[in-house]
Amino acid sequence: MGLIELMLALAIGAFLIAGAVTVYVRSCATYAINETIARMQEAARFALNTLEPEVRLAGFWGLTGDAMHIRGTIDHSPLSLSSSAERCGAGFALNLRRPVETANNTYPLPCAAAGGGALSGTDTLLVRHAQTGTSPPDGERLQVYTARNGQADAVFLAGSAPGPLAVDPLSGAQAQVRDLVAQAYYIARNANGQTGLPALRRKTLQGGAAGPRIGDEELMPGVEDLQVQLGIDPGVDEDGDGIPDDLNADGQPDRHAGVAARYVNPGDPALASARVVAVRLWIRVRADAAEPGYSDTKTYNYADVSFSPAGEDAAYRRLLISRTIRLRNAGPS
Repeated sequence: MGLIELMLALAIGAFLIAGAVTVYVRSCATYAINETIARMQEAARFALNTLEPEVRLAGFWGLTGDAMHIRGTIDHSPLSLSSSAERCGAGFALNLRRPVETANNTYPLPCAAAGGGALSGTDTLLVRHAQTGTSPPDGERLQVYTARNGQADAVFLAGSAPGPLAVDPLSGAQAQVRDLVAQAYYIARNANGQTGLPALRRKTLQGGAAGPRIGDEELMPGVEDLQVQLGIDPGVDEDGDGIPDDLNADGQPDRHAGVAARYVNPGDPALASARVVAVRLWIRVRADAAEPGYSDTKTYNYADVSFSPAGEDAAYRRLLISRTIRLRNAGPS
């Protein structure tokens, strides 16, 4: 082989190697991008799949569908609790008349948010319900006692139920005891061990040898926003005057249709009289690391938020998903 043929062969070989290296580098970059997107999708699905069953159960109390008749709550001879159980406010566990509570773009609880504090501009969602399974009376946690006759329904903290737990051979249990569930979801500034990466966290009513207390746990790092809107049923307007019927003039509609007529932000004046029958959630997830050469130019419009990444913040990939959840226990019509 002559010198010219050798140089030509080397040039062709170098060209092929460069091409192979380029393909490899691009394949690695594409793989990294796909891996980032997959992780964000997984984080978003996990967050929503954690929230959905809790929200759907809001307002479930066992053998009664109306918390108005349950003693020991904020509106009905409230229990006296320890400071550890009331760390997030007396109503955190006992405000059963409001199974779903929200705060718009703020963290309203008196107990400190973990993870460096709550992230500004994100919503807080509180959910209350009874556990789906029954439990024996337990003096170390708050529980709900409900009976078919409704005469002794109560939230209690004792080793024995406030009423009989009789079982009829034909109709089954005449009364039940269930653990009380109270949770608050919020966005923290920092994930565990990852400063600067927001995370979805949850404060939870717990039990233990020292009695009821409020715990805090991280659910999913990378969730940088939680937004909530409430689907409201303003009431039935049978006379067609454009105003829900209120024949007894108590300020509340006489009857509800059980269908969301529209969705409103937390704090909307309509919530004073309308019934919440559905919850719409938005979760915005951010990649855990900036991506060299990437710039997010999208504007994310959802709920009452309009977010456009800028500066260094635009170097992170993001994913926005939403889900609408109908409440199974919105209350009697």
